[in-house]
Amino acid sequence: MWYQRVDPMLLKKIVIAEDDDAIAHMVNMALGDAGFLCLRARDGDEALKLVKAHDPDLLVLDVMMPRVDGLEVARRLKADVMWSRTPILMLTALAGVDNEVSGLEAGADAYMSKPFDLREFGARCKALIRAARRERDRNPTTNLPGSRAIDEEIEGALKSGKPTSVVHIDILSWDAYADSIGIARSEDTVKNLGAWLLEAARNASGGGAFVGHIGGSDFIAVLAPEHSEAFVKQAESAFDGHRSTLPGDAKALALVLAIATTEGLTLNTGADELGRRLGKAMKAAKAAGKTGHVVYSGN
Repeated sequence: MWYQRVDPMLLKKIVIAEDDDAIAHMVNMALGDAGFLCLRARDGDEALKLVKAHDPDLLVLDVMMPRVDGLEVARRLKADVMWSRTPILMLTALAGVDNEVSGLEAGADAYMSKPFDLREFGARCKALIRAARRERDRNPTTNLPGSRAIDEEIEGALKSGKPTSVVHIDILSWDAYADSIGIARSEDTVKNLGAWLLEAARNASGGGAFVGHIGGSDFIAVLAPEHSEAFVKQAESAFDGHRSTLPGDAKALALVLAIATTEGLTLNTGADELGRRLGKAMKAAKAAGKTGHVVYSGN
């Protein structure tokens, strides 16, 4: 579930495909000190096996390697529907525009020539991972952040220690309604709902709120406590105002919102407790059987 805390080390694996021991050691030390788990491959064939076994956040790939060179490794990964999303930072001693173009056309997402500055190298690795995670963690229907991004947002809020409100949004009778209007129109409806919620969160917070899409008609908003009531009112107003535009018979639908706060929660156990609080609040909200919301911040 979205509220289960994820071990960040599992999200920071990098495969380093480099046959030069000195360079591999230098890169490993730089990235290891930055908190990444580095896995070493000494040739292209081993690099392919490690990527497929560990699904890393980044592949640092030397061009000139034994057995299978870096260009061929990049081509094979980018041609595979499962591994094409793995970002590739290509390293090479072959300078020049032609070599850089060859690397990028093979599938590299970024390209650096040896020798390179370790600070720039580390910054590029982090930027590639951030960009790739943003794309991985988006729900394909709404393009909003998905479950993993929601986990990280809530974990960040717990880690900061700042009071935070988390709002769970759902639609009553959604499954029956979605079955009646079909897949395409139900996805359009969810996409529109996501846009209404995002606009409501932006208006309520002045632009600083987070809205994520768990799946189906389930959404999560994370925002400052002083903005939560305004968000709830604007979300309810937007849904009621757009109800007449929804396909099929939308009269039975009701937007329900459950609010819980991070008050008194710690990073170690807070995610589970926050999930319990939200679950209790959502159960109470759905029991009301109509559009409304429940604020819950106690035990």
